[in-house]
Amino acid sequence: MLRISALTLLLLVAACHTSEQAPTSNLAADMVGTWLMEAIYQDGQDVTEQHDPSDNRWFEFAGDGTFISDGDPHGRNTGHWTLDKETHELHIDSDAGEDDDSYWIVSMVGDTMRWQGARFEWNKRFELVHLRK
Repeated sequence: MLRISALTLLLLVAACHTSEQAPTSNLAADMVGTWLMEAIYQDGQDVTEQHDPSDNRWFEFAGDGTFISDGDPHGRNTGHWTLDKETHELHIDSDAGEDDDSYWIVSMVGDTMRWQGARFEWNKRFELVHLRK
């Protein structure tokens, strides 16, 4: 009887352990890495050429909550980022000051990440599309 109980307990623990390791989506972890700016839309119109004229803008998220971005016409920027796990709202806290901070709703499909402006009316007019490098 003791062997049957021990075997049953072992099987239950193994079943629970397996279900806990099932793949889950963790957007913040998926965002870590370097992203190339692909497109910028303002009010649904493609304004990429205006905001990325040299086609060289990029954004790098580090796992420690810091970021680096660079490219014309804005140049290098650094700061911190956070992501609300429930709403997927990204907060970019720029070292350049409060006027450069922004909020975005993030969605991701494969190696394409989209940011839809959030919180402020001027920001809500923009959607940014990034591709994983």
